[in-house]
Amino acid sequence: MFSFFRDFDKQSFKRELKHAFSVGKSQEDILLNEKEQSLVSRLAAIIHKKRLTTPAIMFLECLQPLNYIGSQAMVFFRPFLTFFFSTREYDLLQGILEKRTGIKRIIEELEKIPGQQDKQK
Repeated sequence: MFSFFRDFDKQSFKRELKHAFSVGKSQEDILLNEKEQSLVSRLAAIIHKKRLTTPAIMFLECLQPLNYIGSQAMVFFRPFLTFFFSTREYDLLQGILEKRTGIKRIIEELEKIPGQQDKQK
């Protein structure tokens, strides 16, 4: 197999295979950058405006173990779902879902919104 790929040696194959099945968390996987955080906030605001906060949280909690598969399904459905977000935002949302803690961050943002509005009243 390695004879077909000249730049691909056994060490890099082992390293990539180890990374593919790792369950540890990297710093990049835990933190969201500023653009990702603003997109999550916008998504949470849209969900809250439609009064779908509780169903969305329940749905996301059920699908949390399948976040990576869901992000890959987004690639397939991209032509249909870019109606709600721009192409750049859609790709950013897909990147958030690829992270192991992406759905957890969206749920946390959804749970923060009702508490903030109660304080304002």
